[in-house]
Amino acid sequence: MKQLDKFLRFWRTNVALKYVPSKFQSALDIGCGEGYLLNLIDCKTRDGIDPLLKSEVVDNNLRLLPGTFPQDIGKKLLLSKYDVVFSLAVFEHLTEAEFSESKYSLPNLLNPKGRLIISVPHPAVDMILDVLMFLRLVAGQSVEQHHAFNPLRIKDFQSDQLKLICHKKFQLGLNNLFVFEKVGT
Repeated sequence: MKQLDKFLRFWRTNVALKYVPSKFQSALDIGCGEGYLLNLIDCKTRDGIDPLLKSEVVDNNLRLLPGTFPQDIGKKLLLSKYDVVFSLAVFEHLTEAEFSESKYSLPNLLNPKGRLIISVPHPAVDMILDVLMFLRLVAGQSVEQHHAFNPLRIKDFQSDQLKLICHKKFQLGLNNLFVFEKVGT
């Protein structure tokens, strides 16, 4: 990972962390990588899942698992419900079938009033990443999986179980943040 990759991750993560509930005990990071985001928060349970992990990492209240979303999510996690679920820069990598399955599996991962925090880049980012990779300014993790995903499709997650409470653009309008809250008491 190059310096610009790290800066963009830092920026994206800090925007997302502003929407974490004030009191939370458990967090899941889908596409956790090496656990960067989970290492920035303090709660009782911090779980992560990522297809690029080679082996399970367990350290105190942190657990990172190799696996894919949504296929492996129910088989590997310690908890069945979380207070906050992150999915930053993940949906542009999913197939259509995985996206469809996500709409149904994500609400089931949240406690009542739990938050789902998603970031998705604008499709134009793919062209920008190509130039930045050519110039060797970014590593461009798994960009071959990008498929010009329309960020507004994330609004389809709104349902009788999930209420969209925030949608905003950041990173010069090239990234989108969506925050949902699980309906219920």
